[in-house]
Amino acid sequence: MVEYYGWISISDSTYESDDGEMSLILNKLSSYITEYKVQNASGFINVHEVNGSYQVMVSGNTNHLSQDVIEIFNLYEYIARIAIGSYGLLYIRNDESLDACNEFEVLVLARGKVRKEKDTFLSPCIPVIEDDEE
Repeated sequence: MVEYYGWISISDSTYESDDGEMSLILNKLSSYITEYKVQNASGFINVHEVNGSYQVMVSGNTNHLSQDVIEIFNLYEYIARIAIGSYGLLYIRNDESLDACNEFEVLVLARGKVRKEKDTFLSPCIPVIEDDEE
């Protein structure tokens, strides 16, 4: 099983956002989501505006690592490229992963880059959030 939960705060700059630039970014993001059918993933994606700030929320669950989950990873990379001031996290649990089957991994988006980190809050999943089989 693969489960993922994430959020991104969208910004064109690490200092002060420009409304015109943000409009272009949001149009590109909408086109990307449509073109790559990210919206059809085994979960949801929501792009919305709150108090003048733009946010992306994603969440999903699949039986195996599949193309729709990979498209969520690609979405984080795409946003890092087009909106360098954006930041956010994507928590991923893949129980079929050879090196992380009992833990969450975290994609960290900041300053135009995405890097993978180990989770220290919910991992190892057994025993932190689940019991071992008896």
